[in-house]
Amino acid sequence: MSPTKTDDPEDLEIAVPMAAGDPTAPPATPLVMTDGYFELNGVNLRCLTLHFEVNPEDKPVDVTTMCGVTEYPGPIKWHLVAKLAQSFDVGATDATLRAAVNNYNTTGALTTFKCRGRAALVVSNINPQFSGTVVPKVYRYIGGDAGALSEVDIDWIMTGPPNVDTGTVTATGASAGSPGFFTPSGANPPANLAALTGITATPATAWAVGQWVNTADLLAAHWTGSAWVLGKA
Repeated sequence: MSPTKTDDPEDLEIAVPMAAGDPTAPPATPLVMTDGYFELNGVNLRCLTLHFEVNPEDKPVDVTTMCGVTEYPGPIKWHLVAKLAQSFDVGATDATLRAAVNNYNTTGALTTFKCRGRAALVVSNINPQFSGTVVPKVYRYIGGDAGALSEVDIDWIMTGPPNVDTGTVTATGASAGSPGFFTPSGANPPANLAALTGITATPATAWAVGQWVNTADLLAAHWTGSAWVLGKA
């Protein structure tokens, strides 16, 4: 249709020609963060979450020689970054963060997290879930402008790269930790204790005191050396 004087130019669809040899653009829907999911230590904090990210920090290594300076890839440090609305209600923001920090300070227990872009959709290739463990550290308890929301910012370092769950990887093994993790990378946690049958434990001997894995029902389980049982070792 030819444009008229009443047509809004912004509403007109303009065909952009493709240059010879250019690949066709894939059909894609950008992720808009209106329905995200964020969880710490099994507590669903999505309705108190303002921002979250799983972010790698590259530590490049500069090598200086007579030929100049060359930058090489260095170690990667992974960050879990989040901004939360502060709430002192039972089981809410402060209770969850404070418990995580206190547990780490007293027992060395790490904090688990899960997050994904769309809370309402099941985990899949187009809605991956990221999870892992972080080292919790002290945070701002309270603060904010008059008449404004009190916010809490955390930037906690992960113990390794995040697990990426696309809903298609079946767990075959479980490695001890506080908590431990399922293998191969990106594997779905088994549904419950019964679903751990057949999962290979590493180590195969009885796990040390304080070690466990979390199943999908958010219950802890550990390997006794001969069987999977509920709870931490």
